[in-house]
Amino acid sequence: MNKLFTSKLGLISITLLLGVIMGWMFHSLSSSSAESHDHESSEGAATLWTCSMDPQVKLNAPGDCPICGMDLIPVAQGTEENSNPQAIQMTEEAMALAKVQTLVVGGSKESKEIQLTGKLQADERENASITAKFPGRIEKLFVTFTGEQIRPGQKLATIYSPELITAQKELLEAVKTKGTYPQLYQASKEKLASWKLSAAQIAEIERVGVVKEKWDILADQSGVVLQKNVALGDYVGTGSVLFTVTDLSKLWLRLDVYETDLPFVSLGDNIQFTVAGRPSETKQARVSFIDPLIDPNTRAASLRAEISNGGMLLKPEMFVTAKISGGKSTAATDLVVPRTAILWTGKRSIVYVKVSDSEVSSFEMREVTLGNRLGENYQITAGLQAGEEIVSQGAFAVDASAQLSGKKSMMSPSESQGEKPKAQHSSSHAH
Repeated sequence: MNKLFTSKLGLISITLLLGVIMGWMFHSLSSSSAESHDHESSEGAATLWTCSMDPQVKLNAPGDCPICGMDLIPVAQGTEENSNPQAIQMTEEAMALAKVQTLVVGGSKESKEIQLTGKLQADERENASITAKFPGRIEKLFVTFTGEQIRPGQKLATIYSPELITAQKELLEAVKTKGTYPQLYQASKEKLASWKLSAAQIAEIERVGVVKEKWDILADQSGVVLQKNVALGDYVGTGSVLFTVTDLSKLWLRLDVYETDLPFVSLGDNIQFTVAGRPSETKQARVSFIDPLIDPNTRAASLRAEISNGGMLLKPEMFVTAKISGGKSTAATDLVVPRTAILWTGKRSIVYVKVSDSEVSSFEMREVTLGNRLGENYQITAGLQAGEEIVSQGAFAVDASAQLSGKKSMMSPSESQGEKPKAQHSSSHAH
């Protein structure tokens, strides 16, 4: 009986021991399986690799960043923003490294400053011709070269006129019979008057009763001789131009304005200019005339201003550089962006707009329509709204990141559907 009891007790003890051993083994296997599952889940979550400096880079394998060369770090799924798949994400460090700056789009009250070139010219209204009033031969010439200054009443030449001698003789004969033939007397006087002899000169001929053989040609205005068309001994006819003179105390400033700048120029605008011969002196003038025609060769219109030249220091044909600072201002509602914010490709003009409500700075490409250029700025007629924030400096760096990420960029307006970006594919393959 004792042996049977002892056998049963031993069997129970062995059974309990086996149960404890089996329970421990099952617990160990369960823990190992759970740990392995958790590790696999953790590895599965980090399926994408990115760069801390260029978060727009997303690769399927570890390695180096294709942009800056830094080691890639894992990104857990579900952490990246998918609200705008075409946005380019950049950290503050990446923006500082690429020197990316932004500004808020708004209107401008700045005037367009237009740089112009041209030259000085004589005022056409001051040009005059001194002509022969009657036919004859030049006996003496007192003005012998161009550029000479003359004054009103100055003797220019002496002329001998057989026709005028004959006319004087006819007058003297008519004076003798003016009581009998008054019409003949009157006709003789009118003939001399038609040759621009004054009433005083005709009366002097009657009073003296002697024919005057030589007559002086006098200047009837002051100015500078531009052309001398006669020489000593020349025979001239009635109306022949002997001299061309002009008054240089007033000059014209003639400037060429390209057709793209014409909308910003109006009558009365202030002009600041310097002449090549006196570059240290800045002078002022105002627009007095704008040519209604465009030169088909230069695609420019002529602009004119009147200037005073009392000291005669300025000369016609001097070259001039000028600027108009009184051009039309843009309206407060007009959108103006700096030239550095715009990227051009063919007929398209694009800017990068900052995405609002984003934890990481993100930018998306936007096509815009340009208006007139205002100095270093451009008007935007379509594509942007006031208050939006755009990249003003470093737009090329942002666009390069977009190209490497296979997103919309200057060279690729739309992302290819179902195709891996080449930069990602090559990087994954390399690593």
